[in-house]
Amino acid sequence: MISKFNSSSRRHFLKGTAAAGALALTTNARSYGRIIGANEAVRMGVVGFRSRGRSLIGAINAAAGANLVALCDADEKVLADYDTGNADLFRTSDLREMLGRKDVDAIASATPNHWHALVTCWACDAGKHVYIEKPISHNMLESQKIVEAARRNDVLVQGGFQNRSDTGLLPFFENLRSGKYGEVLAVHGTCHRQRASIGKLEKPLMIPKQINFDMWLGPAADQPIMRPSLHYDWHWDFNTGNGDVGNQGPHEWDMMNWALGDPLNLPGEMIAAGNRFGWSDAGDTPNVMACSGVSNDIPFCFEVMDLKGGRRAPFGRGVGVIIETEKGRFVGGRGGGNFIFHDGQTEKFRRDETQAKSDGTPAHMANFVTAVQQRDKSGLRSECAVAANSSAMAHMANISFQLASEEPVEKMEAAFSGDLRQRDMLARLRESAMLFALQQEENTQLEAWLLGQRLQFDPQANQFVGTKASRANALMTRDYRKGFEI
Repeated sequence: MISKFNSSSRRHFLKGTAAAGALALTTNARSYGRIIGANEAVRMGVVGFRSRGRSLIGAINAAAGANLVALCDADEKVLADYDTGNADLFRTSDLREMLGRKDVDAIASATPNHWHALVTCWACDAGKHVYIEKPISHNMLESQKIVEAARRNDVLVQGGFQNRSDTGLLPFFENLRSGKYGEVLAVHGTCHRQRASIGKLEKPLMIPKQINFDMWLGPAADQPIMRPSLHYDWHWDFNTGNGDVGNQGPHEWDMMNWALGDPLNLPGEMIAAGNRFGWSDAGDTPNVMACSGVSNDIPFCFEVMDLKGGRRAPFGRGVGVIIETEKGRFVGGRGGGNFIFHDGQTEKFRRDETQAKSDGTPAHMANFVTAVQQRDKSGLRSECAVAANSSAMAHMANISFQLASEEPVEKMEAAFSGDLRQRDMLARLRESAMLFALQQEENTQLEAWLLGQRLQFDPQANQFVGTKASRANALMTRDYRKGFEI
């Protein structure tokens, strides 16, 4: 039996008056916030826990100084069936009920991407500290709105870039920052995943009755969902997700940003190319993608290969980063990696075996809890200003792609001819996409690549400039459903 949860009353709480609810949260923010002593438990709620959120629950339960007190999920079956061993947890399908509670000091959220910024901004305006999963936003302007909300309300916001707490990576990045390996010359992120088509329905998906779809949809447009699964596959719909460049990719963008010294300005240049190859499904995000750009005069590349059988990940690193420096090259990612000096010597970095093997989430959550107790945002390993830029880099790549047109192969090759890294990346992805197409029974076009717009970004004006700038600037934000505006 679950106490403190009445589905019928919760489901319709403030329905149709979201704007008023948001205003109330903003107006009363200071009354809900409290100063937490260094030895006091941080009382936390979790929003969205069908999948990734359960890892956050485990991390909260494992963190000294944290106490789980509330759960929120738009799926009432998930909400009711999940057994935490604590029948007194407050449960609701409406986020605003959780944020209105005085016994919640902070929240951790693993909602779909389209909710990330609104969850965070509402929570900040309610005086709550926030741990928000990656990417922390669905578009570029949302990243900025999160930082503004955190500063306006004097609360802490940690991005869920848990590699920042990985014991296999921390020593390497400390060495890199100290200058041990010389200056960084170039960075390269890789996202090679063995994925499959998400399918396509002939008629729109019927939403299960137990899902509070108004809250699930939130800021996103109310469009027919033509895929068989509502959950997870939202990643491959630009209305709710950001493709793999903004799903798995943000972790690698963040490590690239880390290697670049966490610049507070966004890259001055970005271009992307790709397509959704071989799958006639309901997705509209690319499953193969090449990206390149420049950040503070340092070139970078990023690649996505989601087709099964994708070949030749650079230096054998399918998911991770390659960091070129004056003295050698680092090849690694979650869990550590190797730095290979020019003379062939290798320095290895591995996780601390005395700690539980995981993706770094428990350590990252513990870091968040400690920083909240100390009221010190400088103690956060992924403070929202840094997390905002790591998220926005993925969004920039998607904006370039969304402005793409089909061009001759020669023009695409010319766009990625800047250095050997770019040329090798494009050749590798083209080969993998072509091999996949040749294996299909359908007559798939072999070179249906779309070349994105080469974007120029002016950090002082905080907008794109140059060719197609007005269209690119429009894609920095979105149209929001009434009552769920940011």
